[in-house]
Amino acid sequence: MFEAILNFLFPPKCPACQQYIEHNGEWCEDCLAKVLVLRRLPLEPVLAEIFTDGIWCMGEYDGPLKKLIADMKFEKKQSAIKALKYFTNAGVERLAAQQSVFSNIDVTVPVPLHKSKLKKRGFNQSIELFRQSITQIGVDFQDYLSRGRNTEPQFGLDQHERQKNLKDAFEISDENREKIVGKNILLVDDIFTTGATFFECGKSLKRAGAANLAGLVVASGRK
Repeated sequence: MFEAILNFLFPPKCPACQQYIEHNGEWCEDCLAKVLVLRRLPLEPVLAEIFTDGIWCMGEYDGPLKKLIADMKFEKKQSAIKALKYFTNAGVERLAAQQSVFSNIDVTVPVPLHKSKLKKRGFNQSIELFRQSITQIGVDFQDYLSRGRNTEPQFGLDQHERQKNLKDAFEISDENREKIVGKNILLVDDIFTTGATFFECGKSLKRAGAANLAGLVVASGRK
């Protein structure tokens, strides 16, 4: 009832084209088909050696996705979170149907936030966007990684500075190490830029005994 009243007072719109739609957070079919373009990212050898099953993205890091991610992370807009969850759910469903990523995955692990940043933001965007859709397709979802130190924001840093900033920042407890050994793991995050975050997380997971790694992000500008 409350949602119906809100929809009457503030008619929901597609986050990309602003066309009126039925439910808040949904995308119109045309925009979803245009923006949701699944692709496997090209990787430099050092990343390809770790992520032997590749890293996939759902769309380009520009236009509506770039704005929605910024609104989610820095403005904490619920409308942006809803729209991104709808988009991510659609992408996960499509990938699952294609069997291109999930066929051999044992567990999905989100990129973690440091506890101080998590307290400030109130949520981990990787968990917020992926947990529901991943568990709905029957894949285990566990936050086995932790961020041992509070790193500087990656925005504005070049690739060398990003790598230095994140070096050995991610940890795995002894208890979780036992659960990782021999597992095929999917690492998820909102954005893939230089790959520094995925490199450090992947390195930690491989050291803990993970068998094969794949990656999945909402958006990337990598060509």
